[in-house]
Amino acid sequence: MSCKQNFKQLILRVTAALVGVAALWFLLAWLVWSPSSSASGVFRPLTFHSPIHPVGDPVLNIVKTVDNNSPSPGDEIEYTLTYSTTDPGSEVFNVEVYDFLPAGVQFVSSNPPASASGGVWRLTHPSLDDVNQTVTIRVRVPNGYRYQHLYNRAIVVGDGVDAAHDSLLTPVLHPPKSLQITKLGDPVVLADGELVYRLRCENPNLYYTAEDVTVVDVLPLGVSNVQASPPPDEMTFPMLSWSLGDLAPGARRTIRVTVTAPSAAGVITNTTFADAQNDWEMTNDLFATEVITQGAILRLEKLGSAEEADVGDELLYTLEYENIGNETATGVILTDTLPANVSYVSASGTVTVGGGLVVWDIGEVISETTGAVTLTVEIVGGRGTTLRNWADITADNCDPRQDYFDTAVRKAMIYLPLVMRGS
Repeated sequence: MSCKQNFKQLILRVTAALVGVAALWFLLAWLVWSPSSSASGVFRPLTFHSPIHPVGDPVLNIVKTVDNNSPSPGDEIEYTLTYSTTDPGSEVFNVEVYDFLPAGVQFVSSNPPASASGGVWRLTHPSLDDVNQTVTIRVRVPNGYRYQHLYNRAIVVGDGVDAAHDSLLTPVLHPPKSLQITKLGDPVVLADGELVYRLRCENPNLYYTAEDVTVVDVLPLGVSNVQASPPPDEMTFPMLSWSLGDLAPGARRTIRVTVTAPSAAGVITNTTFADAQNDWEMTNDLFATEVITQGAILRLEKLGSAEEADVGDELLYTLEYENIGNETATGVILTDTLPANVSYVSASGTVTVGGGLVVWDIGEVISETTGAVTLTVEIVGGRGTTLRNWADITADNCDPRQDYFDTAVRKAMIYLPLVMRGS
């Protein structure tokens, strides 16, 4: 075969390849750009209609505002979109307004009514002139919302003009993420006597779990014979450390530490810290105890039958008292202050009831003796709240003591019947 024939075949092959590539590109372009009758979503299907030329020299404008500049999880907020053309007498056709809702919010409603799909809200106008149009969009920031800000964008588009846009960055007011650590104990003890501390660690946040919670207690110098319940995970005197794991919203844990007080009289101070791993603020509490060599010293501890209950349940409180001093306590009065949303049922011993108070006249409590009384109440309301019951003990010749017990009242539950149909 001659060189001339080889060259002609090469030209034919290259031409055929180019024609094939062109046909493939034409097919792909037709599949992408041709309109489809099944198109869905918030954006209009692509079509080949001729745009309507605007009247005058319009410039689109849109302004976005919100009625709450610092919402909290659980709040509903309302966005307002105001838009028009800026040139008097001008007009734009085939106008569409889009609002890109912040991530994670729940669409509630809009005025005029329109739907939100895939986080985008859309409204159409056949035409738009220089008279301001206003729409409102209401959304809800759900409980447990994890973002620090609401980022909202809105755009308005029309035939033959540049689009206009506006945006808002609204901070979300999250509840404080800090644990609550409360240190309770004996404000006065005898030298070389028993000293009891109670550490109450609580997650007061209603939406977030405190993860990998750690409690550290730094004991005062001079104490000895340390015992703790639960036992600490680490103990390097004078520091004790507990790993409590995760604390769910509203959950709390109590740690009891018992030591022997120093031999010398004076004032000692105990410091407790609580921390969580997921960006929570460390918190602390201090407790001071006076060490004495002579005197009556009362101790009081309030116990309850349940940390969580329902309306209609009865709660049994136990008030345990003790004189840990070396003298008799005289004129001892024990008082329980009933919380709201409970009613008195009964109590042990001789009591005076009135004005929300239940009072026992104990009289004398000699050295190193203990006693206890009980109180029964019924929960009559306060769904979704916490009942805090306080108790106080006073005497003529020693300092008063106080303690409390918390019970969470569950919210109302709705149970639907299960109906079984026969085959």
